[in-house]
Amino acid sequence: MDATHRPTAIPLPDEFAFSQSSLQAYVDCARRFWLTYVRQLPWPAVEATPVAQHEHLMRMGAAFHRLIQRAEIGIDPEAIAVDLEDPLDLWFAAYRQARPADLPTTLVEAEHSMSMRLAADDSPGAPAFRLFALYDLLAVEPGERAVIVDWKTSRRRPDPTHLRQRLQTRIYPFLLVEAARDLPWGPLRPDQVEMRYWFTAAPEQPITFRYDAAQHAENWDYIRRLLREILSGQSEDDFLPLPDTEANRARFCRYCVYRSRCDRGDVAGDLTEHDEFVDFDDLDAVAPEALDFTLNDVQELAF
Repeated sequence: MDATHRPTAIPLPDEFAFSQSSLQAYVDCARRFWLTYVRQLPWPAVEATPVAQHEHLMRMGAAFHRLIQRAEIGIDPEAIAVDLEDPLDLWFAAYRQARPADLPTTLVEAEHSMSMRLAADDSPGAPAFRLFALYDLLAVEPGERAVIVDWKTSRRRPDPTHLRQRLQTRIYPFLLVEAARDLPWGPLRPDQVEMRYWFTAAPEQPITFRYDAAQHAENWDYIRRLLREILSGQSEDDFLPLPDTEANRARFCRYCVYRSRCDRGDVAGDLTEHDEFVDFDDLDAVAPEALDFTLNDVQELAF
């Protein structure tokens, strides 16, 4: 049987693709991964309060990315910056004033998606799944340098240490290096790649992480280890919620839409009191089904 189609114990959907959001969900709380991506349960609770503010910021985050995509493909910013509501008008003005000036210019692609087949291990017949990433902006000087830019509309600029630990910081450079081997402008060495986070809350203070061969090798092992852990699960009983501690409730459970299923309270956390990094423009995290329209069209690379 082909390894790509070998059945696994965990009943993942046929078109499922691992992403930074699904893997981050697993790392944060295995039960949340199960309920979101395996069971695909409708959200039974409000994620955070104030509800109207939360939903507004999610919509604004998505709209902000659409505006930048139009600007990056050459549409006159003046033509698209008309009658923008708050805070979208301020965010887009910040982008226009503080878009990084040092990006490569030979190849610039906005909202560029990639995926690859990645096996959990090297054994014959090991199951393989797609690893997917949607890049806000790729700026490449072929053979020399590639910059991944991710636009963030979070309420504040986070601690770089926190961002370095996020799965996005691992997966985006990893997948780009692997994908570039088969792209017309590739290949890229790991040390030619950097990941840059740009913030509407601090447009003049982006956070940049340089990539290298040691990180790439570590990420190969780490990502495949996560796949093995997930695929070894047999049922919901193997995907346990976080330990019920005050710290976990304050940091994760209060902002989880499935908290009632784990008896972690019925009142949503208040975003105005949340000190952790909250990303309102991560569409994969907001709704797994948001990727359905892209997966069948994404360039796929076999490994």
